[in-house]
Amino acid sequence: MTVRSNIMSSLIDEVLKEAGFSDAAIAEVKTGKLHYGGSLDAASDKELSVKLAFHVEGKIDNIKLVFLHLPAKKKYDPTVGALGMIATDGGDGSLEDFAGIKLSPNEVTMDKLYSNAAPGSDLNLSKDEIDAFKKLDKKATHEEIENCLRQVLLNRFRAYKKNGLAGIKPYARSKKEFSAGEELKNQILHGPILKKRSPVFHKYALDYPNNKPEGAEESFFWVNSIIDDKPTIALVHRVGMPHGNDGYVYMERHFYISRSHNCLQGIGAAMVHGEEETVVLYATRTSTDQVSGFGSAAKRTIGNKVMGGRMADNFERARKVLAASKDLSLRNLSLDD
Repeated sequence: MTVRSNIMSSLIDEVLKEAGFSDAAIAEVKTGKLHYGGSLDAASDKELSVKLAFHVEGKIDNIKLVFLHLPAKKKYDPTVGALGMIATDGGDGSLEDFAGIKLSPNEVTMDKLYSNAAPGSDLNLSKDEIDAFKKLDKKATHEEIENCLRQVLLNRFRAYKKNGLAGIKPYARSKKEFSAGEELKNQILHGPILKKRSPVFHKYALDYPNNKPEGAEESFFWVNSIIDDKPTIALVHRVGMPHGNDGYVYMERHFYISRSHNCLQGIGAAMVHGEEETVVLYATRTSTDQVSGFGSAAKRTIGNKVMGGRMADNFERARKVLAASKDLSLRNLSLDD
């Protein structure tokens, strides 16, 4: 091994040990395996979490290309039904960006949910968003309801892009509003490794869109996942930046989720291992009301294991997508690849 390779191998050891992986697990990751490292210390009683470490055949540039420009979730997440990029020109986006969003399957059920939206219902909507759906005629068509949803999503995207976490409207609940912005902020504050290893990126994750570091790039997209046989729309922000000469740190933030979950945030680090190989550490936190309240600890323990197994399966498939990215370029990118 060269001096550079020895230094990177030692760095990988240090970072993965800080994340709680054993020496045996780290050695197996370096030889090509994926390791599920359990859950994180919870930032709230609503949280489910997973940490993974895995090896990818491919350079960091290829991983960055897929992460920012080709979010190929349909290839590795079986719940994903559709996906579309938002404001690829770096601007404020338009309703056209959301034209591919369909409230299907279960169109009739979804129409009723949105027409009868209220605080504490199955949907994550602010008070004024609920009012927007109430203003629709009781005989509103499926298309009119979809168009109202697209406007809600565009407004949320623009507010977040302009004001970051502070721009996220709280969800109306039957008793007290829920702030996804505060939840996402607490998730960042609760993770010690990012602040220690990349304080500049840590600050940017909190202060976005302010204090943008040199080299940071971002992209936005929406994803429609089928959860409990119902369409579930998420607005996703991905941002990453080089870390030193041989690393890349990144964040995936679901700053709006229409139902089932409240929000999601993943932090990852890609580190060079060999000439054309990379080791990735990825930790994600998901907020959901389904595990809070009475028996929260037990529900989170079960939920963490279920989600951990599912994400491990997804990332095994994702590794193949990333390995295949060696032949991709910006000129031939396609969301359907």
